[in-house]
Amino acid sequence: MQKVKVMRYKIYILSILFISFLAGCEDALEEKVKFDMTVISEDSSMIKDTMVVKKSADVQFNFSGNPDFITFYSGESGHVYEYRNRTLLSKDEITSELRFSSFAQYGTIPGALKVYLSTTFGEMSLDKDKKADSTKIVTHNWIDISDLCNLPTTSSTTLRDAIVPLDDYLGEDLTIAFLYQPLNNTAAQPTWEIQSLRIVNTSKSDGTESILTASSMGFTPFDIYTIGTAAYQSGTTSGIWSLANIAATPSRLRMQSSSAGVAINKDWLITKPVVINACTPDTGLGIKTITNRLDSYTHQYDKTGVYTVTMIGRNNNFEAASEAIREVVIKVVE
Repeated sequence: MQKVKVMRYKIYILSILFISFLAGCEDALEEKVKFDMTVISEDSSMIKDTMVVKKSADVQFNFSGNPDFITFYSGESGHVYEYRNRTLLSKDEITSELRFSSFAQYGTIPGALKVYLSTTFGEMSLDKDKKADSTKIVTHNWIDISDLCNLPTTSSTTLRDAIVPLDDYLGEDLTIAFLYQPLNNTAAQPTWEIQSLRIVNTSKSDGTESILTASSMGFTPFDIYTIGTAAYQSGTTSGIWSLANIAATPSRLRMQSSSAGVAINKDWLITKPVVINACTPDTGLGIKTITNRLDSYTHQYDKTGVYTVTMIGRNNNFEAASEAIREVVIKVVE
């Protein structure tokens, strides 16, 4: 009987300790982050609320308080706090271009590759329905931009650059397609390589560029003359598109040559619909974590202009978070 009383007493004590622990955690969660910032730079000055600094000079941000984490938005292109959730660029603020380079080797080269656009094609079938996709592709009213693409006309590994304006398609669901279809097979059908394919959106105000790369466009190869789901395969063998180096630097899309006398190829390479004024949200740089102490941080601006610097001090655990935002406007001059 005595043992039972002891056990109950121990359980009671443990319960009190556990409640006290939870209360302590709750108090900690209610504590707001304390975070302040001052900025200094040699030969700087203040004009109203704007700090004027020299280009390439050290700008030192000094911190006080108790933040476990600090994130730095410099205000430079790609690192603007205001644009941290932005996924579309304003159509009125940019110009847009399709850019790539290409070369071709062997056989009859002129006319062997066509480049198309569409704002109405949509997507290929999700279940790789060869018949449905084949019908959709060959009957579609494609926009032929081949003559704008500076495509190779002779056998050479020298790259030819293509720059195609896309301003007329801003805000549209744009599909880009390549059709490889040599004109004859009396000689080898050409090797064709497309490099550094990208859509470049350029700000009209400051010339900064936002880039959609080939690897983000969702290319699907499609071989008209192959049966079933094999029509969608890519690879490094002759007669099919290779996507093996689509994410390389530079990106490469390649069609390997086929020998003379082999049946003429007809191979498409088609993107998913791309909103060409889409963009990646701006990001901040994590300059402090809970594991390191940080009293100051130094940054240099290499271009003149006006930048809104945003520092975010943050404390958080598994249940709650507290943050404080500090900003300063910096004008960089020569």
